[in-house]
Amino acid sequence: MKNIIWYGFIIFTIVLTLTGFSKLKNSVDRGTDLANEYLRTSMGGSMDADDFRTITEGFILSNITLGGIMFLVGLTFFCVSIYRLINEKQ
Repeated sequence: MKNIIWYGFIIFTIVLTLTGFSKLKNSVDRGTDLANEYLRTSMGGSMDADDFRTITEGFILSNITLGGIMFLVGLTFFCVSIYRLINEKQ
């Protein structure tokens, strides 16, 4: 029963790591899309170019930060759970 929990946790960490990697990989596209959506909905479609660049960089940075945290946490817990699973079998 204990191994089933560990295998489930390993699958969860793999999903978390892959989600974080995907978020990192698509952070620029997704951040630009979010900035364009913000421009359409909140500002009525017009804004100063410097302000738009700042907002776009903020959205990109937030996606990079979230993706990096998810990737590193998932990878760390994956390595720890594999290590503990191997040591339990010995």
